[in-house]
Amino acid sequence: MNPEDIVKNWIKKEGKVLGEDFLKVDSFLNHMIKPEFIEAAARAIYEYFKDEKVTLVLTAESAGNIIAYEVAKNFGCNALYAKKGGANTMTSPITKKLFSPTRQREVELAISRDYLTSGQNVLIVDDFLYNGRTSSALAEMVKEAGAKLAGFGFIIEKAFASGRKNLQRFGVLIYSIAVIERMDPEKNEIYFK
Repeated sequence: MNPEDIVKNWIKKEGKVLGEDFLKVDSFLNHMIKPEFIEAAARAIYEYFKDEKVTLVLTAESAGNIIAYEVAKNFGCNALYAKKGGANTMTSPITKKLFSPTRQREVELAISRDYLTSGQNVLIVDDFLYNGRTSSALAEMVKEAGAKLAGFGFIIEKAFASGRKNLQRFGVLIYSIAVIERMDPEKNEIYFK
């Protein structure tokens, strides 16, 4: 079975639909981590972007850290995550403020200019694509650093939200392994695009 099918089957089998917008995947993706799932997801993202000469994989703290690490391992490069909150120990950080629906407040993302530099070819990855705010902020930070944006890779995309549309302005590849068209909480059914 190819990595994409493994990921989709796992989501269908283990994911819990809590509402038309809410999918609970904490038993394998963003609370307890199933290595086999992450390995398959990382492999699928790597396969899609393997010709893009990626030199750095970037995400935001913390849900994306695991997938970023595993994707970076496939590319043989480093993974970097933007810290949420203050950048007290960073000298001259690149920062962006955005509203966090999870935290229900504005948060600051910070990346050290020591690690995000011009000349890098950066792939942004995350577990979910919903509204695209975090990934947009990361892409703007990549541009501010003078680095090149290779694309965006996600495990799960909610196609009924505005995320893809918001990211298209960057003019790079956008890949999601499992694109969800809709979810039915009564039947616990996930319908992929």
